Amino acid sequence: MTEPADAADSAAAPTGRPTLVTVALVAWIVGAVAVLLLGLLSLTFPVSTLREQILEGGGTASDADGLATILRTVGVLFVVVGAGVGFLAGPTCRRGDVRFRRALMVLSALAALFLLGSVLIGFAVVPLLATVGALTFLVASLLVYRPGAAAWFAPAAGEADAS
Repeated sequence: MTEPADAADSAAAPTGRPTLVTVALVAWIVGAVAVLLLGLLSLTFPVSTLREQILEGGGTASDADGLATILRTVGVLFVVVGAGVGFLAGPTCRRGDVRFRRALMVLSALAALFLLGSVLIGFAVVPLLATVGALTFLVASLLVYRPGAAAWFAPAAGEADAS
């Protein structure tokens, strides 16, 4: 007994998103939430406590103000990166658009380097959140380039791949 051509085609073609892609998207969302929380914590960190610690350690008031400004700037950067990764990992990348996969991977790699750097120099307000964000970004970036996920991000017929 032979199968109809439609049944054979549907069995060969993937009907849903590969598990690797789903895991990568979940990792990106978890990382985005961690980085967003880290940014919000950096923005709401009590500056008066920081100022007292710097003044007690022999620093000047301008040192304390400069450090508070840097802390706030890094907080804004983390919020923007977390929101950007969350947006890019949303519906557009979920549909398999190769351009968004590339943009998300580049943003994730740069953010992971920055997050790990902030942990290494001791500037992350919550080092655990920064590490979780960096590692999930790196894991997700690697997963979407695995062979099992590559077919999901293949350009549709008629679209030129600009790589």
